[in-house]
Amino acid sequence: MRVFILTDLEGPAGINGRADSPVGNTTLNKPTAEQALVNELNAVCDGLVAAGAKEIVILDGHGGSNSIDIMKLHPKASLMQIGNYTPVVYLDGTYDAFIQIGAHSMEHTDGYMCHTFNSHGVQEMRLNGELIGEIGISSYMAAFFGVPTIMVSGDDTACHEARALLGDDLEVVPTKSSINRYAVVNYPKEQLYANLRSAAERALRNLKKYKPLEIPEYCELTSRFMCPNQANAGEKIGLERLDEFTIKAASDNFTDLWAQRLGWAPGVHQKKYNITPQWKHPHTLALDAFKE
Repeated sequence: MRVFILTDLEGPAGINGRADSPVGNTTLNKPTAEQALVNELNAVCDGLVAAGAKEIVILDGHGGSNSIDIMKLHPKASLMQIGNYTPVVYLDGTYDAFIQIGAHSMEHTDGYMCHTFNSHGVQEMRLNGELIGEIGISSYMAAFFGVPTIMVSGDDTACHEARALLGDDLEVVPTKSSINRYAVVNYPKEQLYANLRSAAERALRNLKKYKPLEIPEYCELTSRFMCPNQANAGEKIGLERLDEFTIKAASDNFTDLWAQRLGWAPGVHQKKYNITPQWKHPHTLALDAFKE
């Protein structure tokens, strides 16, 4: 079995964050945060290997993709790092399961260091009218390729958000209890690692009960920004401007929808890469070649 793990750096236990003069989030103890993340990842990998995972690929999904020290990472895990990457997807249908570790809740919650992709710019995002955050977008991206999300870890608010979208059968592991955006109670780390290990093993052993999210045939994604000028870029590439702060992307292909949000004009990303559920990511081809 092949498992893909997406990480973020706000969700592990022990991260200390504050407002960033005065809008947005900043991590105060980055070295500790990075060690906390790799410790939690290694516990998850232990559980996955125990359940029969043959290949684990981890995407360092925070900021500049520079949060995970490969020298400290589980020996069975491959590490994917991305910068200004194209295409805009990071997995494909060759994976059996998708996991999100170190997740945080969306903007408009009281979750610890909550935000939606850009803590300095985005007020909210909605998919077909429903509020959505990073957990949801990533789960839909996996679902496009038929890959189910089987586990999410992060603060308690992120875990509630994940189950509200993905169902009560989803394995969630709360790492800490949010008081508000910059106040939190972190859970004891050794018990947390044990919880992560057992949840990962249980999720993969019960893989058959998980189904990918159903993606609507046609999707509209609205992004409401904090400042009017932040909506200018979307309007310039042809997205509809709904008001001073809000732009709308629309597509019948979820990967092209997300490409529009990341700066591609409508249809251009799809024309270049022709991404379908059967498409194979370049990193998959590289890993397969390495094994040969």
